[in-house]
Formats: sequence, C-alpha cells, structure tokens
Amino acid sequence: MYKRQELAQVSATTVSHTLNGRRPVAEQTRRRVLAAIEELGYRPNVLARGLRTSRSQTIGLVIPDITNPFYPALARGLQDVLGPAGYDQIIGNTDGERRLERAALEQMIARQVDGLVFAVFNTHAEDLLPVIDAGIPVVRLGGRLVQRGVDVVHSDDEGGAREATRYLLERGYRRIGFVCGPAGEGPAAERVAGYRTALADAGGGEGAPVAGHAGGCDGAVVGGAGAEVRPGLVVRTHFSRQGGAEGAARLLDLPEPPDALLCANDVMAIGALDVALERGLRVPGDVAIMGFDDIEAASMVTPRLTTMANPAREIGRAGARRLLDRLEGRVAEPSSEMVIPSRLVRRESA
Repeated sequence: MYKRQELAQVSATTVSHTLNGRRPVAEQTRRRVLAAIEELGYRPNVLARGLRTSRSQTIGLVIPDITNPFYPALARGLQDVLGPAGYDQIIGNTDGERRLERAALEQMIARQVDGLVFAVFNTHAEDLLPVIDAGIPVVRLGGRLVQRGVDVVHSDDEGGAREATRYLLERGYRRIGFVCGPAGEGPAAERVAGYRTALADAGGGEGAPVAGHAGGCDGAVVGGAGAEVRPGLVVRTHFSRQGGAEGAARLLDLPEPPDALLCANDVMAIGALDVALERGLRVPGDVAIMGFDDIEAASMVTPRLTTMANPAREIGRAGARRLLDRLEGRVAEPSSEMVIPSRLVRRESA
C-alpha cells in the first residue's frame, strides 16, 4: 500500500476509496491512483479483504431462466452497480421450479454470500427464512410479497398488462387470449391480474366479475361494447419460446379462436409468432400478437413485436443499489418496495 500511495502522492485512505468505490474521489486523483496501480502491477487480494471485513465480496443472483435475454440484461444492471463497489456475482438458474429455487437459496447460504438478489416464481415466504436468519440482505425482483427482511423491486407488471389489454381493446380486438406461465407467485400472476382488470373494466366497470374465473389464470372476460364473455381464453404453459408456441396453438385451435394474443413475455410471444406464420395467418391482420419485456429480439423478428417495455437493466441497477444500502446500513425500515414503470412500445404485430 505504501508504494502505491507514494507513487500516486495520496494517502492510504484515498487509495482504499479509489479501489472499493464506496467514497467519492476526484477524477484527477482517481486517474493518478489507477496509473500507479497499473505501473506497480497491483492486484487486490480479495481473500485478505474478506478476512478483514468478514465478507466474501460476493452477491448471489437467482434467476429462473438464464437463456431468456431479459435475465442477462438484469444481471448486467446489477454488475453496473456492484462491480465498482467491489462485489462479484454468483448466478443460480432454477427453471422456475420451487425445489430448485430452495436448493439455490441453500447453496447461496453455504457460499456465504454477502447479499442475495432473486427473481422469484414459486418461492414462498418460509423458503426465505433460512436466508434472513443467516443475516443475509435479500432483494426480490418481481412479485408483491410483503415480508420482513426482504426488499422488493419490480416493474409495474399489473399496470403494464392492464395497459396492454386496453391498447388491444382500443385497436378493436374483442377476443383477447392470454398465454401465461404456470400458476404461482411472481410477475406472471400480476400480469394476469392486470389483463383481467382491463377486461372487467371494459365489460362493466371497475370490479365487474370475471366470467369463468376460478383463481389464477382460469377463464377470462373479453369486454368492450358489444363484446361477449368468452371463458377459456387463458392458457397456462411455460415461459419459453416453445411454451408460447404451445399456448398459441391451443388458443388458435379453439372453435372460435381469439383475434389477439397477449403473452406473458416476449420469448413466448415470439413462439406465438412462429405458430401464426406456420399456419399462414397474417399478423396482425388475422391475429394480433403482443409481448411483455421489450427484449432486444422483439425488434428483430418479423413483424416487429408490439410489447410493454420492462426495463431489465434498470431493475437490476435499482435492486443492486438497494442491496448496497442494506450492506452499508443506510436503510432503517425492515422492508421496502420500489416500482419501476413499464411503457407501451408500439410496433407492427398489434
């Protein structure tokens, strides 16, 4: 440390602040310190730092599908904030299965991560108790679960799906199908709720009953002036391109198929596009297709996908900032919720 501070002509404290990024350092000073570090060939000793601070300098990230482009973008947002603060990430993939989610949580405890960020699909409140009891700060991305010791950062999934459904209704579509994932907690449940609310509003005002609804995704109303109740227009499938294709095929095989499909994410919507084009259907002439997330591929398919922007990188950054606040003791309340607005992106598919 002495050689570095001598060469850079700064104090040891300034060198430390430059390395860990936790205190502001003047740009000219920062460049001088980094130049000295480069000249001396210095590499930080993470193990030694961990022994001094009782921290591993690692953050656990648990996600349901590493192949879905939404989650790498989310991980990049985390890295934008955690990297400069001196933290590495350990990523666990769960396929959205509760058994694998619980196993991933146990693995993160065993690895002694300093904090945990996870995108939940089926994790229940009791599944998080071992993490909370271990004193590990937790940030949940998605869902509305209120739990002491857990901060929540999520997009406006319900409001976004409500806006998407209203957009389709305003465009004149009256038999709107929804391709959703398996039943459970998380963003998909919120998106189904928003879809149902928009249909209920169009069919008879706020709070109107949803015909055929028996909880979760079962049954739906397609509202609007002159529209009829059409139960069974919501199908459960998997959050994948294949799942979207299977769900779209089931809906398009109905005796009276929908004239529009809203999908729980863009990957599923691309699968729905595959089926429509294979059947020779014009999109949106014969059936409109709409997604959710606005991943990069949404603007690359033909026709380009109309969707709701769900800013993955921004959500990742917000989750990381909240986690750092917890680690640095800057948050007093036992839990918090942050909502990131979603935004309609009009393209060609609807």
